[in-house]
Amino acid sequence: MAKTPHGGDPDRLLSLLPTHLRTRDDQSGGALRAMLSVVAGELDLLEQDLVDLYDGWFVETCDKGLLPYVADLIGMAEALPDLGEGTSWRPVVANTISYRRRKGTVAVLEQVARDVTGWQARAVEYFRLVATAAHVNHPRCDRPAVASLRQSDRLDQTGGGYDLRSDRANPPPEVHDLTHGAFEPLARSAEVRRIGTGRGRYGITQVGIFLFPLHSCQVGTADAVDRWPQARDTGTGWTFDPLGRPTPLFPAMPRERGAQECLASEDELPVPLRPRRLRALLEEARNGVLDPRHLPLGVRIGRDGDPLPPERLRVSGLESLEPGKGDQVCVDAAAGRLTVYRDEEPLKSAEVFVRYHYGRLAEVGAGSYDRSEGLHRALAADGYGNEGIVRRIDVRSNPGPQTPADSSSLAEALAGVEGFQPPDGSPPEHTLVVAIGDSTSHVGDLAVAIPKGTRLVLVAASAPHRVPASESAGLNIGTACVTEALLPHLHGSLTVTGGPGSSLVLDGITIEGDLTVSAGKLARLTVSHCTVAGRVTVARDAPRAPTGIDSTLRVSLFRSVVKAVELPRSVPALVISDSIVDARSAGPAVTAPGAHLSISGSTVRGDIQVRSIDADSALLDGLLLAENRQAGCLRYSYLRPGSRAPRRFRCVPASAADSGLAPVYASEKPGSPLYLSLAHTCPAAISEGGEGDTEMGAHHHLHRPQRRDALRRHLAPYVPAELEFRIIGS
Repeated sequence: MAKTPHGGDPDRLLSLLPTHLRTRDDQSGGALRAMLSVVAGELDLLEQDLVDLYDGWFVETCDKGLLPYVADLIGMAEALPDLGEGTSWRPVVANTISYRRRKGTVAVLEQVARDVTGWQARAVEYFRLVATAAHVNHPRCDRPAVASLRQSDRLDQTGGGYDLRSDRANPPPEVHDLTHGAFEPLARSAEVRRIGTGRGRYGITQVGIFLFPLHSCQVGTADAVDRWPQARDTGTGWTFDPLGRPTPLFPAMPRERGAQECLASEDELPVPLRPRRLRALLEEARNGVLDPRHLPLGVRIGRDGDPLPPERLRVSGLESLEPGKGDQVCVDAAAGRLTVYRDEEPLKSAEVFVRYHYGRLAEVGAGSYDRSEGLHRALAADGYGNEGIVRRIDVRSNPGPQTPADSSSLAEALAGVEGFQPPDGSPPEHTLVVAIGDSTSHVGDLAVAIPKGTRLVLVAASAPHRVPASESAGLNIGTACVTEALLPHLHGSLTVTGGPGSSLVLDGITIEGDLTVSAGKLARLTVSHCTVAGRVTVARDAPRAPTGIDSTLRVSLFRSVVKAVELPRSVPALVISDSIVDARSAGPAVTAPGAHLSISGSTVRGDIQVRSIDADSALLDGLLLAENRQAGCLRYSYLRPGSRAPRRFRCVPASAADSGLAPVYASEKPGSPLYLSLAHTCPAAISEGGEGDTEMGAHHHLHRPQRRDALRRHLAPYVPAELEFRIIGS
């Protein structure tokens, strides 16, 4: 067992010497102690090296840089490339010997896919779904050649999660695309076409590996009812999504995996919540088998109401209302909608609060996921660094003894920012944090005036229990804020006025209106992990400077979704990173005639007008007009034909013969988990044309093509002879 280092303390060495030597050293000024202190420091370094050397022998504890050497010891000749966020080669190296012991089984194919890609996976042996002429002594009742209409649950899985007898017409097709037929239960006639070509599936020698790159995120918890968000009233019902968008509900994830020899089931995969699956969960809760707190959704009526029991939650199209039950709610899981009934009559107006799970492909836009790393990057790019804050203002709509707050209104908290006086001794440039600690919808337009030399951080974050607001001064933002499990919503527009040298950082906020910078001298505007349904605009005219640049305002978008960006000629810089700007048919996407646009790993749908541009792995799905084409460069990006752009390097289309290439999206609906992700039918020049052979656009950082390629190479040694596999999904 390795020893623990002692931190350079010379006393442990002095204790080994005779007492008279220690006494004489104390009397003579401590020269011996000073010398042993240096020796002890070197000894600590040597002991730490021994600890690291011991840890390096084990894949569970070794440093990331040692993984290739451990892989070489077990005979892995394959290089270990970087596959992006959320992936690690550690489980692959750790389980390789286990893979080899179970080589040739379908279960190991599924586990390899899960460990390599970091996504959930399901393996399907298609020979089990081929209809055959059964022997009379050995009937195969599990795969009949003719579908039974009485087995409604099997037909439900065939239809992509919808009740085929439902009266709801035209269900969103992308919900079925999320499963790609991985749960197809019906037998089919044999196909001659090979699965490797992507045209055939059902054959004796064919295996499908389904990847599920989505993640299930929770909004609201059963233990904190006061933090549930308010459902959106649409006039004919309510939606779980705060912006009123059709969004499929997801089950609670993840559930613990069973034995590795068992294939993944629907309960263990991030797939949309089927109506019949929701009804089965509700039945379990009604019968006492399942704790109601573990249901994937909850509803309560009124701010002081209790969560409705499972008996009052009904599934639209599958269950009817029960008389005499009082308030009841019909839930449409496929579209994320609900209808409230009181005494069996539709309720027209009420305050409805919900908790639910939704699906996401990437951490882009506002969400209830952990945004701590993204906030740190946004603060570093803001220019102020990550200095200690002078104060944190906690905002909660329903503060309590266990969760105190400085204000119950966001408007009140922002109004107090203008008159805020930093304590004596504060630096000239200081940071003020306004933390929204719940998922409440704040109705109405808001305005904030930021004083001179102040950086305001408006963030969706709760306060650590150990750090009250009164003791937050001097702490860095990461220590003073917990940025997860929250989805606040501003039902209106936000107007910002800044003093000289001021800055605004928004993180984790959903803004339904516009984000506008009005007259003032705001120096920096950073929008990180936000969803702005309106436009980000700067409406001001500063006096023209002698250099021709009228302002020092820098606008930055990180991992955000906005409708459009409009900047006057006075703004010189615009940065868009890993974001989506989707103007669609609403006009230009980016209008910044005086700005230099730096865009990387982002998707822009709409026309772009800028002074100059640098682009990297971007998807510019609109006409680009750059006034200065002698500066800047476009690399590994898609550019619509007819654009006026600077020099290009490995861009698409590369020639006139490729002018017909265009991106194909899996979904263009903002509420879909696959929103503006590239479909599997997208041309390879775009889906694999980004830097490093990854995809262009906002999902560039996921490295999906690299994950698929790495999986193909690692699966090949474990596939039985004569069998052929294909990776489906992702």
